[in-house]
Order: sequence, then structure tokens, then C-alpha cells
Amino acid sequence: MARNARRTTTPPEIRNLPGDYPFGDRVSESLSDYAKRTGLPLKTIQNRADAGSLPIIQKRPRAKREVNLLAIYMNARYKAERFVESMN
Repeated sequence: MARNARRTTTPPEIRNLPGDYPFGDRVSESLSDYAKRTGLPLKTIQNRADAGSLPIIQKRPRAKREVNLLAIYMNARYKAERFVESMN
């Protein structure tokens, strides 16, 4: 892929976050902070990020990885809405 054709990801602006967003103004956090907050070992979080089961923001190859909190929230919200629809 050409260098200038790479897709860049820009975090959404704070004012565009949903009103019920539980993480305040944070869109992402480091793997170690996420591990501390969830009570899981850091190695577990790293393995989940490597496996692709945890959404990650990484600005460029070999850069520091961060957990995408907005993606986790949106996925949980979508699944909750689907569950409610299935109960009706």
C-alpha cells in the first residue's frame, strides 16, 4: 500500500460523544490503565489486543497502543439495543 494512501484514524471530537457515554471525555486509554481499571492482568489485555478481540487505536506501526473506549461503548450499546428488540 502506498505510504500516502494509508488510512488514518482521528478520534472523534469531544462534543460529538453521546450523552450517556460513561468514560467522560476519554476516547482511549493505555493498555496498562485499562488493565488496572478492569482488574485483569496486563498480559491478558495485551493478548486480547493481539488477537483482535479488543479494539485498539494505534497511530502508526510500532507506536504505543491504546484501548478504544468509544468502540467498546458503541458495541455494548448496539448489543443492548438488539437484545431489547429481541424481547419485544
